[in-house]
Amino acid sequence: MARWRCNITGLVQGVGFRPALYRYAVEAGLGGWVRNDGDGVTLEIEGEKTALEAFVKKLKVHPPPLARIDRVEIEEIAPLKERDFRILSSKSSQKSVPVLPDMTVCEACLKEMRDPADRRFGYPFINCTDCGPRYTITRTVPYDRPNTSMRDFAMCEACRAEYEDPAGRRYHAQPIACWTCGPTLELRIKNGECRIKGREAIVKTAELLRAGKIVAVKGLGGFHLMCDATDDEAVRRLRERKRRPTKPFALMVKDLNMAETLCEMDDKERELLTSKERPIVLLKKRGEAPSKSFTFYFLPFTLSEFVAPNIDRLGLMLAYTPLHYLLFDHLDVPLVATSANLSDEPIIREYDELITKLGRVIDAALDHNRKIVNAVDDSVAQVIGGEWVQWLRVARGMAPLSLALETLTNKKILAVGAQQKNTLALAFGKQMVLSPHIGDLHGIGPMAFFERTVKTFRRFYDFSPNLIVCDKHPGYDTTRWAKARSEPTVAVQHHHAHALAVMAEYGHKDPVLAFVWDGTGYGEDGTVWGGEVLVADVKEFKRVGHLRPFCLLGGEKAVKEPRRSALALLFELFTLEEILAMNNPTVRAFSPSEIKLLHQAWQKGLNAPVTTSMGRLFDAVASLTGVCQRVSYEGEAGLLLEAVASNSSEKLIVKSEKFYDAFCLEKKGGRTVMDWEPLVRRLARGDERAVAGFIPALAGVVEQISADYPDLPVVLAGGVFQNRTLCEALLARLKHRKLLLPRKTPVNDGAVSLGQAWYAICAD
Repeated sequence: MARWRCNITGLVQGVGFRPALYRYAVEAGLGGWVRNDGDGVTLEIEGEKTALEAFVKKLKVHPPPLARIDRVEIEEIAPLKERDFRILSSKSSQKSVPVLPDMTVCEACLKEMRDPADRRFGYPFINCTDCGPRYTITRTVPYDRPNTSMRDFAMCEACRAEYEDPAGRRYHAQPIACWTCGPTLELRIKNGECRIKGREAIVKTAELLRAGKIVAVKGLGGFHLMCDATDDEAVRRLRERKRRPTKPFALMVKDLNMAETLCEMDDKERELLTSKERPIVLLKKRGEAPSKSFTFYFLPFTLSEFVAPNIDRLGLMLAYTPLHYLLFDHLDVPLVATSANLSDEPIIREYDELITKLGRVIDAALDHNRKIVNAVDDSVAQVIGGEWVQWLRVARGMAPLSLALETLTNKKILAVGAQQKNTLALAFGKQMVLSPHIGDLHGIGPMAFFERTVKTFRRFYDFSPNLIVCDKHPGYDTTRWAKARSEPTVAVQHHHAHALAVMAEYGHKDPVLAFVWDGTGYGEDGTVWGGEVLVADVKEFKRVGHLRPFCLLGGEKAVKEPRRSALALLFELFTLEEILAMNNPTVRAFSPSEIKLLHQAWQKGLNAPVTTSMGRLFDAVASLTGVCQRVSYEGEAGLLLEAVASNSSEKLIVKSEKFYDAFCLEKKGGRTVMDWEPLVRRLARGDERAVAGFIPALAGVVEQISADYPDLPVVLAGGVFQNRTLCEALLARLKHRKLLLPRKTPVNDGAVSLGQAWYAICAD
């Protein structure tokens, strides 16, 4: 006989871990106990040594569906001749157990919700240990009901019996509830003048949506603005009221059949769309009739042209809460499901704020009384080349994202991320934690959300940082916030942090060749970087390549007006007289007097910062080809350009090993300069092949530069690599190279905080 004390860390709370251990122990005839604590799960198990070994093996091979075991530490102790196995109450200690993301409703709960004989038939808040809210209702850890917003609901006797049954699916399911004791729905029409409760609220909401109304529906992490996506007038009205002229709306669909009707998808995209994380998945609009091998909807509807104008992609997500499924029981059309927020502000989680900020936008609100403690948006992802799941936003279903460290860090690190697509990262003990997406930090509202998120994670882990890590950009709100604190701070260059974020996913510390292409980042030389090639490790980097510099005419205005970046490129190559004589889309976008004035500013360097931004080069190409001259949202020019390039009959002209003649690579001062002059000259004279050749040419540039560093793994990071066409070309060209690709974290600025944290962890 032997007795073992086991300390288990990872995602082991709130996932049915203790009930699984209880069942395994009882089946094996073992004695002892198990309990949650601030570090994870602790158990003492007693029996024959062979049985104990089999128990631990079964635990590792068959953990609960939502669990992730990082470590099992075993200590042999004196036997107590204990024959029964018990589940003990949680023990408070130092808080380090990861807080889980919210989970999609499971099939078992959906089956019960559909069963007229079940006491939770039609209940919109049904859940169990395998599904339901986690992060959004959690105030602190351990994840016990008193530490969540469910403390406001006293369990009825039936729910209490399930909650206390270790053999059941709802043992210690903290959000457990039913019609008798749980949260309730309320539909408020005309700013609350008319109120409808319960089942009738769902039926009436569906009626309003069918009638072309805009309804705010409260979900797991906040409100969605919803309307019938097939109703042109409803979608157009939503755009007008929300002042969102062209940025694509996400869609929620009833099931995979409806998704297949709207978009083309491969097996990996279907798998992602139906995964337990249920992100918004970017998919290609269907351009032909669906395959007969699948049972499709053949409904008399056409998706509104206002949902995602001018681009060839749709953002789709499947229903993921019981309430969504109940709504679709009364609807057979896709729904616009966009976050309820003002432009660049966080998602709204409370009814009063909704009415204050968006009262003029909505016609009604479907609310509920389960408080959202922590707001969280939907995650966004796409599949590249049928294999790379690339995250553009890590939020509901994915974050908080916990990454285990191989060795203990004695530091308590808070990394505050970038200005755009902001996230936080914490590092302590043997883990790093990436927060859900916070957003772009422009204004009081977003910074208040940022500070609230800092407080949330400090509360979760009783966390007081002894080091704060920020970006080197002196104008970032996060940098100013960090510098104003009393704790020591360290700044990390933006593009180095991008590379480090990818390395952090793999626990990689050795040198890599990193292509970091984005819109803007503060460079070591004081210019605006964004088309960088770095040889980097966890301590330092060397800039071994970059895009040929050019000017941003008007500074920040150039971000909103691609024509300004294009005109700057023309200024670099042609005389003023030659440009005024040109008849191309960029020149036509200005008056002659505007061009002359901007030329003077360019010559004198007035409000014309120097940049190597690859994102702005994409903008310039979009302008020179007439795709767009102004944008209403970030990345619009790139999306429009990608749609044009992917539909071009010339898109396959680059099949040879030698890339299309759009760039020349020159060695200057020990660096490889990616010179765009051949490309711009071709575009300026209207060479249509240059449009199709631009993205393949960039892939060729990466391949050729990589050949100079054959022994280094290649990292791809930065918002430009959200371009699906570019990444598909790169996967094909670099298939024989070791690639480190971000597979759990965003490829864009959403991962910068993780890179900052990894830098601080690895610093001497």
